[in-house]
Amino acid sequence: MRSLNSYNKIVIKIGSAVLAGSNGLINHSILASISEDIAWLLKNGKEVLIVSSGAIALGRKKIKLSENLTLAESQALAAHGQIELMSAWKKHLNKFSIPIGQILLTPRDTELKLSSKNAQQTVSKLLEAGCLPIINENDSTATDEIRFGDNDLLAAKVAKLIGADLLIILSTVDGLYASEEDVQTRKLSSLIKEVSKITPKIKKMAGHASQMGKGGMISKIDAAEICLKNKCAMVITSGKNKKPIKGIDRRTKATWFVKK
Repeated sequence: MRSLNSYNKIVIKIGSAVLAGSNGLINHSILASISEDIAWLLKNGKEVLIVSSGAIALGRKKIKLSENLTLAESQALAAHGQIELMSAWKKHLNKFSIPIGQILLTPRDTELKLSSKNAQQTVSKLLEAGCLPIINENDSTATDEIRFGDNDLLAAKVAKLIGADLLIILSTVDGLYASEEDVQTRKLSSLIKEVSKITPKIKKMAGHASQMGKGGMISKIDAAEICLKNKCAMVITSGKNKKPIKGIDRRTKATWFVKK
């Protein structure tokens, strides 16, 4: 069984559906549990970086718009919701005396040499200062053409940027299932426990599960492909579990992506 003790620099990605409800309200019990696990990782000497979705979802609490958002409406919700998101993180991490720093990125910041170097230096300085970096896509200015489209890909690119050796994706699903029917029934025997290579068969499984979450399983498989190419392991598990991070070592419901 894989162990978190094997990894030192860890990126944790939390999906919108894990942190917030459809009414735009934070799920404080889940955020409290994740924050406690982050404190545990830091206490054990791990370097930790958070990629947190949720700005657009949280923006809905105060700003009432239709379900089918235009780009401008999404950006307006993100501008308001990002404040709500960081306030929630600060509230829960303050209980463990963990200071935080906000970083908003666009694809350019991870792909262009100068921009990626600047982003890398910012992250490094925050970590050196004992400040937990919390990253999100810069949704308030991003356009359809330049958006990552889902923070799974952002998290994988950030993991590559900082040389992380593990990406943890906390989702609403337990991992990669063999079929859409098995996703709905949570059939344990159909949960893929470990993947060492992204094959057409694996992508086909992800396609079946793509209705789950904003980006779906297919974006998580794309993220895993980036990680495996850069010697970074990845694990998908449910963020709604009790002790979602600390419990990974003994949990049977998770999918690990590890290159052999």
